[in-house]
Amino acid sequence: MNVSAFIRKTASKDKATIYFRVRDTDCDIKASSELSINPSYWSSERQGYKTRVSLVRDEDRQELNIAVQDIIKLISKEYYKGANADWLKRTIFVYHHPNAYKLMGSDTVELRLSVQIDRYIKNKGFEKRQACSVHSIVGKVERFEKFQRTINNKKNYTMCIDTLTAKDLEMFYDYIVKEHTYYNLYPELYKGVGQWSGNIQRSDNTIHSIFTRLRTIIRWCIHQGYTTNNPFDTYDIPKSLYGTPFYLTIPERDQLMNADLSATPHLEMFRDMFIFQSLVGCRFGDLLRIKPDHVIDGVLEYIPHKTMKHDARTVRVPLADKAMAIFEKYKGRQTLTLFSHYNNPDYNKGIREAMKIAGINRLVSILDPVTRKDKMQPLYEVATSHTARKTFIGNLYRQVKDPNLIASMSGHVNGSQAFSRYRAIDDEMKLELINLLD
Repeated sequence: MNVSAFIRKTASKDKATIYFRVRDTDCDIKASSELSINPSYWSSERQGYKTRVSLVRDEDRQELNIAVQDIIKLISKEYYKGANADWLKRTIFVYHHPNAYKLMGSDTVELRLSVQIDRYIKNKGFEKRQACSVHSIVGKVERFEKFQRTINNKKNYTMCIDTLTAKDLEMFYDYIVKEHTYYNLYPELYKGVGQWSGNIQRSDNTIHSIFTRLRTIIRWCIHQGYTTNNPFDTYDIPKSLYGTPFYLTIPERDQLMNADLSATPHLEMFRDMFIFQSLVGCRFGDLLRIKPDHVIDGVLEYIPHKTMKHDARTVRVPLADKAMAIFEKYKGRQTLTLFSHYNNPDYNKGIREAMKIAGINRLVSILDPVTRKDKMQPLYEVATSHTARKTFIGNLYRQVKDPNLIASMSGHVNGSQAFSRYRAIDDEMKLELINLLD
């Protein structure tokens, strides 16, 4: 096998592109590079500049000559039987863009973080809502890169998985924290970006979620063999902070269940969905997937969609009488699923309206995600679909403090840290006991 460099005759007297050729048994392929030279200075024998070229600096001549030899060495190293012109083009391209591309056998892997995020989403096969949530990081990464290139004058700055460092993550964190101010300072950077995406200050928990997902994506890239670099080895992810979980007590749940909502059938359905969810503990996405045949001999059986890729165990939840009554009410409808499909914002709005009508107005302490200060709001203003799940877990946890037993019905993985937030209930129960001494 022989690799050589050459130039072709060109109409330009000042500039000719340098090509590379590979010849072997049954192989004769050529491809251009991004190197160029004045044709009158080219030496076919030396495959670079002629020995004496007075009008070109020694440094420039040496730089091009070394580049030509480096490309020849790379092609020779990566060559394999059956290689074609496309392979040669990719190999030369990787030489010119070492931080953005990587050769893996006959394939070229793009190393940009934004590209790898989308590759990760495709590989995992997320449902639409989860895919959109992860994909939103791509926009943040690309805006950060643009910010570095245009505002901080870091030419060609790109976040690549092979070269990403803890320092890059620190700069990205600083950018994410301040982006809502940059939105107004540098409007030219945010053309086409809605206010909801760039003009709202992010909470620490939101930033924690972004970086947790990034760490998962980097680990996936390492597992796939795309890189061995893990900047999170020396970078501490920003901490998240959650308030004490709030949920409906059993009397409040029954108060909502018994409220007369017949004048508003859509709110009645939202209410029934919420009560059923609070009695079986499933996530909102799984609630919409439940079909009548998922209930067998009074037991709901389903595989949680969020964890099915790494933990496909079937969750079995016996239906209490109140849950069975709702199941019987809706199972005969001419639909594939037990409940109609609604998007999460409409569902949240509906259950809040239903709670307001039912008088579920107990004040609860809410941790403001941005200021991290407590504030008091009535339950009907802050309830969401997740409140139903917390109602299921919280009321069970008050009676039986066995996270694994509850997790077997709620769809949490074993050892989930989510249950640690319910330990505050222990203090409430202790206080109730202490008050018996008064």
